[in-house]
Amino acid sequence: MLRNKLLAILLTLLSTSTTFAQDSLWSYSQCVEFAIENNLYVKLQDYEVGDRTEEYKQARAQRYPSVSGFYSHSFNRGLNPDPTTNVYSQQSVNTGSFGAQVGIPIFNGRKISNTIKQSRSSIESAEFGKDKIENDIIIQVTENYLDVIYKFENVEISKKRVKTLQEQVDRTKRLVEAGASPLSELLDLMSQFADTERQLTESENSYNIAILTLKQSMQLDFSTNFNVDIPNFADPDTTMQFTPSEVVFDESKLIMPEIKQAELNISVTEFQEKIAKGDYYPSLNFNGNLNTRYSSNYVNPIDPNDTSLGTQFENFFSQVATIQLNIPIYSRRNVKTAVNKARLSTKKNEVQLQQQLNDLRKKIEQSYINALSSQKTYISNRKSVESLQEQFRSVNKRFASGAASTTDYVVAENNLNIAKAELNRSKYQFIFSRKILDFYSGKQIILE
Repeated sequence: MLRNKLLAILLTLLSTSTTFAQDSLWSYSQCVEFAIENNLYVKLQDYEVGDRTEEYKQARAQRYPSVSGFYSHSFNRGLNPDPTTNVYSQQSVNTGSFGAQVGIPIFNGRKISNTIKQSRSSIESAEFGKDKIENDIIIQVTENYLDVIYKFENVEISKKRVKTLQEQVDRTKRLVEAGASPLSELLDLMSQFADTERQLTESENSYNIAILTLKQSMQLDFSTNFNVDIPNFADPDTTMQFTPSEVVFDESKLIMPEIKQAELNISVTEFQEKIAKGDYYPSLNFNGNLNTRYSSNYVNPIDPNDTSLGTQFENFFSQVATIQLNIPIYSRRNVKTAVNKARLSTKKNEVQLQQQLNDLRKKIEQSYINALSSQKTYISNRKSVESLQEQFRSVNKRFASGAASTTDYVVAENNLNIAKAELNRSKYQFIFSRKILDFYSGKQIILE
């Protein structure tokens, strides 16, 4: 029995360990989703949307009647008027009254209608503000994710180089022991091997920093076991033609949330101006009131023996209906000031919209130039790697036959590895620039 329990516990631990290991490998889409879900600015914007939604609900409720009830009770001692008889007397009197009242807005210069429209635009503006934050997160995570992959491949290049040099050191050591090679060649290789190990350490440090940067952009805890899923990227298409930046801008300004938000902010202040102008017009309201009262000293003139609360409620029951018209004549410039301030806010928002458009144009133009530059750089680096690979193969053959020195071999290998690192860097810059340019055109970023 104990053995079975231990076996079950062991299987559970193994299963948990396997699951954790699987869960620690993050795809690009998982990184983006996690970053958005855990970003505090996104959560704050959610609350902002909720706050403006409540304002919208309140604005709509202003169309409805306001209804309230009231009750009051008083105890009077001494010479006081009895509110039911209006007779002063020296006595103790308990009196009370209660009722209900209703108020209905009939016309107020369309302020309610415009407030509802303003609140609706305000909600949409906040929602686009959230979309803008999410877009910024997507771009940041994309850049950091590709940087992790680039740094990871640099580590792999460094590991292969260490392995290759280790093999050369072992081979040269055997040749030195056999007297076929001078000791100086072995010492040169060992020095180069130590430098290559240093470069591997630096590559690993850069990779760890890239992982940390990606974690931080995702709001992921530092201690979380985390590795990225490395997609098998095909070599970028170097023949592709990019959409001109002007065309991308024309598409982008119709869909980018920061532009939509800026446009809606103009709408919000335009409605604010209409709301302020509503105070130029008369307002018409209906008010109704139901009221009754009672007194401990009540005397029924018809039936002195009947002083019950029911009789008092019936006898003192009253109804009042009022139509109230308020006509503005002079408000010490309050209305005019409110209108002018709303108009100025609209002007400021129009300038902010133009600034957003200018910023968007700059980002797109920069992304377009980056895409073109990285494409050209990638093509050049690929040609360089192809050339240096041929050169290294030639030097390696001559080194194996003793026709090339250790210095020749090390220089050729260094040049090739530097070129490979540059090719990797330009490759991921090319991928990132192309993806960002597509993103501004409204395409989803997919890394696979």
